[in-house]
Amino acid sequence: MARIAPFRGVRYALSELKPCVAPPYDVVIPPEREQLRQFPYNITYLTLPDSYEQAAQRWHEWQSKGVLQEDPRPAMYLLEQVFTHPATGETLRRLALVCLMALEEYGAGVVLPHENTQARAKEDRLQLLRATEANLEPIYGLVEGDLFPLLESLVLTAPTVAEVEYTDGQHRLRRVEDTAILQQLAARVATARVWIADGHHRYETCLQYRRERRAAEGNPSQLQPYDWLMIALTPLEDPGVVILPTHRVIPQASEQVLARLREYLMQWFDVQRCPAHEVVHALQAGRPRRGFAAVMRDGQAFVAWLKEGIAGETLVPGEHSATYRRLDVTLLQALVLEPLFGITPRHLERAEGIRYTRDEGEAVRWVLQGEAAVAFLLNPPSVQEVREVALAGEKMPPKSTYFYPKLLSGLVMRALSL
Repeated sequence: MARIAPFRGVRYALSELKPCVAPPYDVVIPPEREQLRQFPYNITYLTLPDSYEQAAQRWHEWQSKGVLQEDPRPAMYLLEQVFTHPATGETLRRLALVCLMALEEYGAGVVLPHENTQARAKEDRLQLLRATEANLEPIYGLVEGDLFPLLESLVLTAPTVAEVEYTDGQHRLRRVEDTAILQQLAARVATARVWIADGHHRYETCLQYRRERRAAEGNPSQLQPYDWLMIALTPLEDPGVVILPTHRVIPQASEQVLARLREYLMQWFDVQRCPAHEVVHALQAGRPRRGFAAVMRDGQAFVAWLKEGIAGETLVPGEHSATYRRLDVTLLQALVLEPLFGITPRHLERAEGIRYTRDEGEAVRWVLQGEAAVAFLLNPPSVQEVREVALAGEKMPPKSTYFYPKLLSGLVMRALSL
């Protein structure tokens, strides 16, 4: 079902790659942006420009200067990331095939989202796409099918064209241009569906751009360059796929609510006290039981596990799928955050009355140092749960998934003119 194709990648021709690359635009905070831009050719000048016009000017200028060069022949690219799991400390490897993928409306059931998007962010990316006419960063997707064994074999045969050690591990890019192998890769994906892991805003931006261009050009019968986007596809079965949780921290709460929290939860959960410095380990050790941990400003900490015999989906009203209703993050939201703390899904989307962090230690420190009233720590959802929610036509609850590590921006780009 998914159609993929090779493309002529645009890559840095500089001898030292590390100063050029950066995390994806939406995770770069302003101080980091300024630090990265100390190097005059850092990718953030394109992905996070002062103006869209300046991004387009630099994009063309850097190519004319030879800072960026297009590869001579169409290819797909194998991205290998070797990294340390931030929670377990184990060394993992994740593979992804960087290629073009034909854009599909969500209703076709080929490309499945799992997050909601914000209009303002999409407008920003649309303006940048209009100005540069380029895919400056690949989006990230998970693909079903039998792609993983073929990618593993390419690790041994495809030549390396870019390599960089970054804060989150080793990133190695290999070029695949053998026609027979490219055909094999396309065939493996031809019957598969794709789940967007990161890049929902950019995907929907490309859909809108395609609609604009097709309308302006009389809806041509043949596929045009704007009908494709650059994507990195990781097989669902890749053991290196890591999802990190995003923890919830409540800055302010009444003493009455905090005092009765444990007893309130005992309606549905086995509540086990533990020292605050051990709560993270206790939470991780209890998987796959449903539940979460809490640390309160008086130093009390506990883990709450759903009682045996209680099906999580029966506790959450609504028309969502059973998988959605039994997620740890759903149970926390429906049973605790909204009824006790008044945190609605709207508050979650806007981060009003709530703080987020992926660092368990940071969440605990905020509370114990008096910067917050209570922290709720979560285990991450599984890849299968993300898949099932998307298959049901639903979106995951806000701030549910963080795929790790992120793709580095700047390893390979794509001009729509190529």
